Amino acid sequence: MSQAPFVKTIYGVSPAKMTLWARLHEPLSDIDIAKINLELFAKGNKDAAWELGLARMQGLGVPEDYAKAEQMFQIGATSAERKAMVAMFHAHGYFPANLDAVERWYLAAGRPLDIFELGEAYKAAAQTDKAKSANYYAKATKYYLLLLIMRQGEERGAKLELGNFVIDGIYSAGEDAESRAKNLQWARMITQELLGQKEYQIAVEYKIGQEDLPPDESMWLRYCRRAAAYNIDLAQHFYIEALNGARARDYTGYDALAWARIGALEGHLRDAMTKGMTQRQKTASEAAYQQLLETRVRYGAYYTQDDPLQNPSASNLKAMDQDDPDVQIREAFNLEKLALSDETTYQHVLAIYRDVRDHRDSAPRFVLGRYALNGANGVPKDRSVAEYWLHEAVRSGSKPAQKLLDSLGQDSKTK
Repeated sequence: MSQAPFVKTIYGVSPAKMTLWARLHEPLSDIDIAKINLELFAKGNKDAAWELGLARMQGLGVPEDYAKAEQMFQIGATSAERKAMVAMFHAHGYFPANLDAVERWYLAAGRPLDIFELGEAYKAAAQTDKAKSANYYAKATKYYLLLLIMRQGEERGAKLELGNFVIDGIYSAGEDAESRAKNLQWARMITQELLGQKEYQIAVEYKIGQEDLPPDESMWLRYCRRAAAYNIDLAQHFYIEALNGARARDYTGYDALAWARIGALEGHLRDAMTKGMTQRQKTASEAAYQQLLETRVRYGAYYTQDDPLQNPSASNLKAMDQDDPDVQIREAFNLEKLALSDETTYQHVLAIYRDVRDHRDSAPRFVLGRYALNGANGVPKDRSVAEYWLHEAVRSGSKPAQKLLDSLGQDSKTK
């Protein structure tokens, strides 16, 4: 099996001896390295066993032999990192396919990330082996749910995957109100995550500029802020930078710190920002953070105070563009409480999340193109920018964008 070779190491040989060897001899061959590791292994060196396992996988200095490689790993995989690596070898084709081995090794590693990767392995198997998909999806669900019980990390990823399963009818936490609340929360989370990723891509395009799309700082901030509201880590990172640079409005005086506490990647920044704060400042910053948390509970996302979707009246929400996926998510959230006890509403909300998720490439680009064409919803009127986004939407499969381009006398295939 052709794979990129791993780093070769001789355990038990001091750097000084290796330097002397390098001065007196030609570089060691794969056979030399294997011979030394075999000698060390015979003396009980477990690190040498690990290296022999890698060598056996690739036929480096010793005959390729997967069974013997596995035997060496049983001895030499003494850490969680090594156990997880062997699981990865089985999961990604370095060994012949063997899900039982993937499961055994990831469970032996035992860290939250390992359990998550095990769930991912079973999900991938379910998507490729339709005959066994039900069994494999059940296994994946089992390990995602285990992460929620463990509460030691990777809970967010597990909830996102479960949200996909809920939307696709693969899994349900149950039919009582509490279980439906979980189902809907997870379905909303994955929908926002996937749409937010696409909206962050739009933000980046506005930041750097593209052909027929000049850089636009205000539009970059608009889409970066919306992606941040949907909990996209990179968007939150750059929104914090905008707050610190006074390029975004700070409503509480502590918005940057509140967002830093939300963001998974901002620990060092958070520490620097809180250093030297008085007790009064700490109290105020805590209030800003709690307000941001409450925003998501009450409105479904970390909307900023000037976001029209934070707390619109029913009439204002109804008057918004119903093709806009952000509006659709907001409307679905408003229906979630009713959906806990009403089956028709419950299925309707899930259908909205499914539609937004499945059209996340095309829908935001289509509505953005239409906004730019008409100068609507705070988007500057610009025909060339509108055509840029409509062509991008067509490339993503949008029939409404194609229809609108046709009405403008444009041939999307020439762009």
